[in-house]
Amino acid sequence: MSTKNIDGLSSRGLPSKLGNNTRGPARVDNYGNLFALPIGNWRHALADQGSYFIAHNPTNDASTTLAGHAAPVLADADATMTKPLVFMRNPTAASQDLRCYLDFIEIEVVTAGANGTTSNWAAQIDTGTTRVTTAGTAFTSVNPNMQSTATPSLAVQGGVVVVGAETSSARDLGFGQIRAAIEVIGDRWTFRFGGEATSGSNVVAAAASRHLINLPPVVLGATDSFLLAMYAPSQSVASVYKVRCGWWEV
Repeated sequence: MSTKNIDGLSSRGLPSKLGNNTRGPARVDNYGNLFALPIGNWRHALADQGSYFIAHNPTNDASTTLAGHAAPVLADADATMTKPLVFMRNPTAASQDLRCYLDFIEIEVVTAGANGTTSNWAAQIDTGTTRVTTAGTAFTSVNPNMQSTATPSLAVQGGVVVVGAETSSARDLGFGQIRAAIEVIGDRWTFRFGGEATSGSNVVAAAASRHLINLPPVVLGATDSFLLAMYAPSQSVASVYKVRCGWWEV
């Protein structure tokens, strides 16, 4: 995807990034790109300029992929969230003016936990110094454009992440139930950011199902974080998951 600046110079590379309160040609993003409908899928346009990234837990195997918390209950995921399964944070300084736009998170159940009565989720955003007190597993982040050397700024980790109390700026994005019973091996949950509201798929008792959960658009600026918790009342043995996610940075 070539770009063109105001004097007509064309290049496949990114133009210089514009700062805040800087005049640009017509309506532009902060790289100076004109807003236009992309040819093809919009994710391809972002990937072509080196702005789209994916991340996944680093191990692909049958049993030890990414263990969650052993007994995550409502108290670990309510307004005082302490045990997220996925934690994302934009560690950049405000002077860099970099924002991360979340696209999706996909979680697949490899091993179901034991004794849980329902399967639930909760999401939260916050800002400031990282809340992580016990780090989880750092995800492997990838640029899917082989022609780009850009690397992501967003830090993603998951598993047994423990965090401290939220700040006064924390905002809960919602919570809900995925199953009225314990999760099932093969369940796949897709959290989609900014998608059209939909009821998702039907849940079949004791059978693996696909679940679509719509979340609002999430934009993470400097020192902002996103937390996604999974919890099941009465659970006593950890579940094991495969997790992947996508986002873009501008």
